[in-house]
Amino acid sequence: MFHLAGLCRYIHDCVNGFGNKILFGLGSKLNVESEEVSKPTFYKLSDGDTSACLASGFSRIKAAKEQHAIFNRSTAVLTGDKLYNQLVLLTSEEEEEACEEAEDDSDVCGEPVKPDGRVNLMSVTMLGLRLLFFKTVVFNVLMTLRLWISQ
Repeated sequence: MFHLAGLCRYIHDCVNGFGNKILFGLGSKLNVESEEVSKPTFYKLSDGDTSACLASGFSRIKAAKEQHAIFNRSTAVLTGDKLYNQLVLLTSEEEEEACEEAEDDSDVCGEPVKPDGRVNLMSVTMLGLRLLFFKTVVFNVLMTLRLWISQ
């Protein structure tokens, strides 16, 4: 490796094979975070003797790390809905207990959904209209076929 004094640490870090590109350093990393604050929801996942802890649906990139230290060894991933998810494999009993405590602290279920009479009425009405439409289409097709065959 060649040392290039003054510009870069090593020649392969800053100049390509033709000498027409100079890069100084590794660059910058930019994290853009929204104004809305969503706290993570924690889930303990297990399959056989493998366990993992999932932090899901949070808006700040370090929110899971700030709440629980077990997430320090993994990075958060941005999903399509502009929220982060983070997964860490659990290797010890202490980490499993910490994940279970986090899961108990997070409000997974929220408020229960109450049945609504108007929604039920609308569902039955939509079903009736669909059946009426289907019967109309079938009747029109049969009458068209009957007319076509009679000619």
